[in-house]
Amino acid sequence: MRARITQFYQLQVDSKFMKALQLVAEDTQDKFVELDKPTYRSFQIGSIRYSDDFTKAEALLTVDRVLAIQGFIGHPLPMKLTSRWKLQDGQWFYYVDPEKDRPVSPFSAHVPGIAKPPSTAASAPRPLPPMPKNLPDPRWLNADKTSVQLKSTGPSAEQVTISNPSPWPATLTFSGPTVDGLEVKLDPMTVNARQKAILSIRSSGAPQTPKTPITIMVTVRQTKQTIPIKVTFAN
Repeated sequence: MRARITQFYQLQVDSKFMKALQLVAEDTQDKFVELDKPTYRSFQIGSIRYSDDFTKAEALLTVDRVLAIQGFIGHPLPMKLTSRWKLQDGQWFYYVDPEKDRPVSPFSAHVPGIAKPPSTAASAPRPLPPMPKNLPDPRWLNADKTSVQLKSTGPSAEQVTISNPSPWPATLTFSGPTVDGLEVKLDPMTVNARQKAILSIRSSGAPQTPKTPITIMVTVRQTKQTIPIKVTFAN
């Protein structure tokens, strides 16, 4: 059993998915093809639980998975994974459970094959994965621009989009110098996983418009990441 599991996941580490397909039960091969194919760097087999008179089994593995998002590239994260197997013609084959293994994004609470705690109620919210104590790169949020230009006379406005590609929510604050006629808003202040916040900067074009650039600093409370946004005023 362990040799079969090792063969299957080593083929996935080597990105040889067509060969791995040969170890998948024929009646669920189409489902396996539909699933996302994560990038694994390594794996380790833990416990194996047998059922149905030793004709089915669930193996618990720990995999180092690569997430293709800014701040995590090159830093595999360890994840728990449940692998399902059944005995056919004297040989073990991996199989897909259509109710538990669904094609979703890497940050969903239902990552295909990832073990999750049993739900206590059908309507209970899905728990987010815990934030690691030592992130590979604490600067996980990013802005679509780092500077904007407003008019020194007359009203004008600009927006900066701040994206959170991580699987964790981020609480934002902002600060900057007080300028007459300048209004700054950030909505929302808490950015959920894979969501965005909009920093809106409006100027009424008051006579007190500064002659030199100012900086609005957006800060991520959880990691102390700072995103400086430079604001200049021109005719």
